[in-house]
Amino acid sequence: MTSADASPAPTAFDHSGHPRWPLHPQPLPGETLMSWLARTSRLYSLIGTADLLDGLGVDTSGVDLDRYTPEPVLSALAQRSTCTAERLREMTLAGGTPWLLDSTDPGGCDFDTYVHQFSVLLPAGLARSDRRRRAPPAGTWLPWVSKLDTRACPLCIDDLDTDADIAVMMAHQYPMLTMTSCTKHLCRLEFCAVIPGRLVFWDRTPPGSDEHAPPIPVPAVVAEIDRRTAVALTCGSVELGGGRVHAGVWFRLLRTVVDEVSTPLVRTGWWAKPLSAIWKSTGHSRPLRTSWVPFEQLRCDEQAKVLFAAATAINAVENDEIAASGADACLLRPRRYEPVDPGAAPTRSRSPVPARSAWDGVIAAIDAAVAAARVDSDAARSLFGFARTGCRTEDDVDELAYAFVELGIRLDWD
Repeated sequence: MTSADASPAPTAFDHSGHPRWPLHPQPLPGETLMSWLARTSRLYSLIGTADLLDGLGVDTSGVDLDRYTPEPVLSALAQRSTCTAERLREMTLAGGTPWLLDSTDPGGCDFDTYVHQFSVLLPAGLARSDRRRRAPPAGTWLPWVSKLDTRACPLCIDDLDTDADIAVMMAHQYPMLTMTSCTKHLCRLEFCAVIPGRLVFWDRTPPGSDEHAPPIPVPAVVAEIDRRTAVALTCGSVELGGGRVHAGVWFRLLRTVVDEVSTPLVRTGWWAKPLSAIWKSTGHSRPLRTSWVPFEQLRCDEQAKVLFAAATAINAVENDEIAASGADACLLRPRRYEPVDPGAAPTRSRSPVPARSAWDGVIAAIDAAVAAARVDSDAARSLFGFARTGCRTEDDVDELAYAFVELGIRLDWD
């Protein structure tokens, strides 16, 4: 073979023939797609995430892969790794449709349908004009999706082994999943910058120190809401007071309560009293911007206060501590015990028991006499003599004798 006939060996990142990457770590539970790609590229010292994407042979320019990954990109990534396209899709925001949100395209998400499908604290028709004030322009809104900020639990990072990879979790990437706390350590998630697999730079770091500030505990009601959200994302359903509901119901129900606690008290009439009690129990006043700005566009500190109030309201409804007039408050309240009428004691047969007659004994006696007359001559003569008392003519006697023969009773005994 001459040098002209020899073809260059394909490199590990040559997309011709779709060779599998020689090194590709498995995604961690809850990890984002871009975090997984960053950890993969770290295994190759001379390339970055952009080099991996360029080698796919498909256009990824201008696409937020953590929000929505086109099918050709998912297929190409699946061919170069041991992950299926469906598993990779779950690592993006699109993997939460239609449970978490209807679409990753703002044009496919209707604010009023998503937020006001249910009613919990307030009657469904209350404060319609105020709701329209908070509604964002059509095609500009995604439920729970705000500015992209990475958060993590400092105690979880501290618990990692020294050689363990650091990953960015989808539930911590957006303030979309309403998860503001770590369900394991019950502390607030801290804003940070993460180099997947390598380092974490905490926003809240004491001056002159490389360590993060002490973790901040979260209220018990907030931790419970976050726990249910984690269960809904993992299992597809969550247990409420009224029974088990689908994850899609939980996220929409929670978003309804978030909107209801954001309603100005002057718009709620009689229901201003329970709303005021909710905010008072949190120790915070309602942020003024909630009157005209949807939750997703609030600042992080404002979102935290609103979520605290929503969690407090849900807890109060479940414990029957406030009057909730919404049609769907029953989903949160425990089902009340309703005794069941035991009814009448069952009988062996549904058919009525027939009344006994005096003739039942006579018929039984006649049957016994006939049976005895068939085998006993004395019994036969006695029965024939008894029956003959009713005969008036010789023809009647002959008919009686013929009847005895038909019954199998002999009259010619010796």
